[in-house]
Amino acid sequence: MGLRPTLHRLARLHGIQAAYTDGCGVRRRASHESILALLQTLGAPLASLGPRDLAAATEARRRAMWSRPVEPVLVAWNGRGGDFLLRTPETARGLLARCRLRLEDGRTRSWTIRSGRARVIESATVDGKRYAARRSPLPRRLPDGYHDLHVEIGNRTWSALVVAAPVRAYDDGERSWGAFLPLHAVHSANSWGVGDFTDLDALARWVGARGGRAVGLLPALAAFLGECPFEPSPYLPVSRLFWNELHVDPRRLPEFEPCEPARRLVASRAFRRRIGVLRAAPLVDYRKAMALRRQVLESLARAIEERPGRVREDFRAWAKRHPVAQEYAAFRAIGERLERPWPAWPAALPPAQIRVEAVDRDAVRYHLYAQWAAARQVARLAHDAGARGVGLYLDVPVGVHPDGFDVWRRPALFARGAALGAPPDPLFADGQDWSAPAPHPEAARQDRYAYFRAGLAHQMAHATAVRLDHVMGLHRLFWIPRGASAADGAYVRNPADELFAIVCLESHRHRTRVVGENLGTVPRTVNAALSRHGLAQLHVAQFGIAPGAADPLARVPRRAFACVNTHDTPTFAGFLAGRDIDERVERGILDAGRAAEEHLRRQDEIFALRDALQRVVQPATDTSVAPDAADLDLLRACLDRLARSEAGMVIVNLEDLWLEVNPQNVPGTGPRQHPNWRRRARYALERLMRIPEVKAVPGVLHRSRPGSRA
Repeated sequence: MGLRPTLHRLARLHGIQAAYTDGCGVRRRASHESILALLQTLGAPLASLGPRDLAAATEARRRAMWSRPVEPVLVAWNGRGGDFLLRTPETARGLLARCRLRLEDGRTRSWTIRSGRARVIESATVDGKRYAARRSPLPRRLPDGYHDLHVEIGNRTWSALVVAAPVRAYDDGERSWGAFLPLHAVHSANSWGVGDFTDLDALARWVGARGGRAVGLLPALAAFLGECPFEPSPYLPVSRLFWNELHVDPRRLPEFEPCEPARRLVASRAFRRRIGVLRAAPLVDYRKAMALRRQVLESLARAIEERPGRVREDFRAWAKRHPVAQEYAAFRAIGERLERPWPAWPAALPPAQIRVEAVDRDAVRYHLYAQWAAARQVARLAHDAGARGVGLYLDVPVGVHPDGFDVWRRPALFARGAALGAPPDPLFADGQDWSAPAPHPEAARQDRYAYFRAGLAHQMAHATAVRLDHVMGLHRLFWIPRGASAADGAYVRNPADELFAIVCLESHRHRTRVVGENLGTVPRTVNAALSRHGLAQLHVAQFGIAPGAADPLARVPRRAFACVNTHDTPTFAGFLAGRDIDERVERGILDAGRAAEEHLRRQDEIFALRDALQRVVQPATDTSVAPDAADLDLLRACLDRLARSEAGMVIVNLEDLWLEVNPQNVPGTGPRQHPNWRRRARYALERLMRIPEVKAVPGVLHRSRPGSRA
């Protein structure tokens, strides 16, 4: 057998898909060097591409697979039990195993497996020994939950997590609408240079009063906003388990009023002057905004520590219940003291060597208190909005920062020799490198998906809907070996059944609808799985225009979350003007000839859009706010079309309502090319809520879908 088939066989055993079709329809094969690097990153004992090394690594992988009697994670859909594979020596006869299933509620069920009742479906020879895999039953009518299976064979016991889950995610059946505006872009007369949870509460009140049922935002998770490292992207959080304290409003915390030092600080002339500078800027200055807020939060944290009472007792009780938050606080404090990311710390300072008492106590106290403050305000926001019939539509990013807390605390869960990304497509000829470390599939299974479950629960606990960024990742992720180009990556498969089961179970536990972001190069099997498991697809109208078709606008999938655009695409006005095409010319991605062709194609799309949306909506009246009433008219018609569809939710980008042309993010660009995640909304909340065009569109949506059930 030659090198390629031998290498590709080993790659398949490790879940690597070496050949794939990219976004341009081109069939690609990862280089042998890239496959070798990915295999090593996954833990294969492979030093070279030599025949002996490949053969030894293949046998090692087969040995690991066959010597484990039961997989670490099993799935039981709708509580029906089903079967699992039991691997034993083929010579085994009679009693094969004793099984005990401990349910999440503490009850147990026991049974035995005998060779005569377990049919052999596969066999293999490993190290000269024959093994057989038999289908073995799980108990019927299992309650939903996470259950522990223990399988005793001889004098050894193996364990597995059994995920008993509804086959479909939670769905309340509503046909409703919601609004989207990035939290960093929201601002009011009272905010401190960046949107906070009080601003979000005001926006939720406004949406709810007009019949809306959701407010969507970008990930609001912990971020690096100091000097080193610095990363404001919401899609590279420090952790999936903690909130971004930048959005805490200290004035709304119950301990603010009794704290004279904090009140005096906020009322000082110097503090007000700094707020004024931040408010006047068109872009968010994350470092200055964070430093300003931190001063107040530090003052509150000190006051709590110095003043005995109920607040201090509550804070200490919360910290005791959340030991991981204490680790997080120590991690942030050490990073600030050393002024460099954790891979450059002495001996990398793993969590086991961290002693909280040896770290700057003030810094630890601040970060711990900031998370307590954020947790309380998010919970209060979700509760108050929910009481008004409005839910939070939160975003679960696919990756985390490579120098963040999650990777530091659980390094084995990440294949740090590879980064996540995307293969070449029409917009990115060289592919994309997202810099987030790849999650290790086998390590996640051995962890019983504890980290994955915790990340989902952290957001679902406060959301009526969550968006799973790059939902294809439940099936496979595109890995790029360290030092390689994105064009030379390969897909690595994930145990989709297990991940979908956890998503469905957590969805029901928290009564949270789940949306799968299925844009880009997505196989049909992914959308089929979304439908099978009741996850809503994301429908973006800009991507569904087909000039020349009988109906040039793509049908909205049933129960989808529909929108005109996303944070990664041009705004509606930007799309009409072809601003995204011009931007690619400026970056050197398109030459003048190709740009002219793209502009012509865009005009065809716009003509098709106008032709398909012949129903006229009441034209705009305030020309000082809406310079092009025809474009607003077209936007209303587009939103009305989405509202009349079978979509479960229609999300309106509020910036479209005043024809904003600048996007919030331009994928593939850095801070020198575009101010990603920094642009504030053109209007403060107080002004926004009075703009006629903004006030009119909710009425169009509510008339088409007044919260009725599908």
